[in-house]
Amino acid sequence: MKKFFILLFSCLFLCFSTISVISCSPNEIEKVSKNLSTYSIFAQFNDNDKTISASENFLFVNNFNNDISTLCFHLYPRAFREGALFKPYTSLTLASTYPNGLNFGDLKILNVSCDNNKLTYNIVGEDEDILKIDFENQIKKNSSQKIKIDFELKIPNSTHRFGFYDGNVNLGNWYPILCAKNGENFDTSPYYSTGDPFYSEIANYVVEFAYPNEYSFASTGNFEILQTEGKNLAKISAQAVRDFAISMSKNRQEISTSVLNTKVVYAGYKTDAKFNEYLGVAAKSLEFFNKNFGNYPYSCLTIVKSPFVFGGMEYPGLVLISDSITDEDEFIKVIVHEIAHQWWYGVVGNNQIDEAWLDESLAEFSAALFFKNNTEFKISYDEIVRNAVSSYELYVDVISTIRGSVNTKMNLKLSDYQNDYEYSYMVYVKGVIMFDSLSSAVGEKKVVAGLKKYYAENKFKIATKKEFYQAFNSACHKDVEGFFDGFLNGTSIISSVN
Repeated sequence: MKKFFILLFSCLFLCFSTISVISCSPNEIEKVSKNLSTYSIFAQFNDNDKTISASENFLFVNNFNNDISTLCFHLYPRAFREGALFKPYTSLTLASTYPNGLNFGDLKILNVSCDNNKLTYNIVGEDEDILKIDFENQIKKNSSQKIKIDFELKIPNSTHRFGFYDGNVNLGNWYPILCAKNGENFDTSPYYSTGDPFYSEIANYVVEFAYPNEYSFASTGNFEILQTEGKNLAKISAQAVRDFAISMSKNRQEISTSVLNTKVVYAGYKTDAKFNEYLGVAAKSLEFFNKNFGNYPYSCLTIVKSPFVFGGMEYPGLVLISDSITDEDEFIKVIVHEIAHQWWYGVVGNNQIDEAWLDESLAEFSAALFFKNNTEFKISYDEIVRNAVSSYELYVDVISTIRGSVNTKMNLKLSDYQNDYEYSYMVYVKGVIMFDSLSSAVGEKKVVAGLKKYYAENKFKIATKKEFYQAFNSACHKDVEGFFDGFLNGTSIISSVN
């Protein structure tokens, strides 16, 4: 996701209303979506006070390896409340997160029930951001359990994933979502300010979202808009996706095209001049990643320009590109990076808290690889690598001089990075260097083959370093674990590109 790194350096058919649904890889998606948990959400957005009233009917299917008597859900919007211990910003990003001054949001649980019977629940976690529901009887393996969660949201005046600003509303990580299992326990990590502090299992979504008709609407999944007097109702379906997000705006319009069976939409501001160019970038990158990594399984991909504190953010079928990016090449780079995330984290999931490199490094290198093979964009792969090496060396020299030592590990937990700069250099910048070094050693074809195998073997799962190594050992016809471990552990020596 978030390209904090970019802050460090510096005729198509117009669609204005309903987005139609086309099927993409129906056999694959239908097969994968069977026997998954399902979120059925009805939500109503109030534009006057920027609140949402919602009910979430969650059908939990116990695909874990054991019977369980407790479920835990992340309540990510509580990171935006007054008094939160873990802030969604750092001192570096506070001002740009709240251009109109510090403002608070929240998520409040109103009721938890099953068949109209109240369930026992508590708000727990390091930052009181986990909904813990206890059941009298165990939920048996391969059985299911219905839960209804009524909740209210207060959206902050913010340019973050969850916020409203200047006629735009971003709803990322906005509803109670089941915590992923980390071993035998649910991962209840808080909302760290650095990186993307979340990950989740794939699930099905059926969402109805009511909102004022002056807004344009985009979301994960396929949707249709039913228009009523003064209100719109978006009816959305998304099968086998890892997360669900919405973005609305009073200032956007759309153009679209198709790549295979995927409808590609670019939603920019009405005053923008380069709709066709940015849609072309999105379509080209989707084509390239389809060919080199494996086909994108979903039927719609929307690229949304929006106020956003970082460069971009990925959600399944929906990516945010920050309107603060004024350099055209950087804007294009972020589009490609975020679309690469549809493969790395979207379809092939990973623990973004403990192994952030496993999606960010892959997405950053995938974008560089795209430009190497699509020279019409005049963004040089060699220059990307040279800049990565020179800026990395400069960073190491400066930090070593200031602190006396420097962290060069790529495999730290998000909370262990001292700041956004350290995280960005070790995960983004060093990630490009790592994959370019491997390409020089074994050849680009084997690296691409490794990525393709990793995708094919881990689609719709949460992968780890173990599965990544297995794919690359096979594709490279040699043991490359030592190579990767050297970079990840910070022992590899990086020197200037020839």
